[in-house]
Amino acid sequence: MDWQLVVVFVLVLSASLYLGRQTLRAWRGKSAGCGSCKCSGTTATNSSGARTLIPLEQVKLRTEPR
Repeated sequence: MDWQLVVVFVLVLSASLYLGRQTLRAWRGKSAGCGSCKCSGTTATNSSGARTLIPLEQVKLRTEPR
């Protein structure tokens, strides 16, 4: 077997394993992204106590460019 063919097989096998691992992680939902962790220390809440992404005090309307 030619050495280039062996290199190609190793690369294809490692790429397939990587894609399979990423697919399983995404399906399981564990460590799939920042949304699954509680890394942000504070969460914003509105007046009814529901969690929001951006505090209402920081939301501003867009102004026309000058």
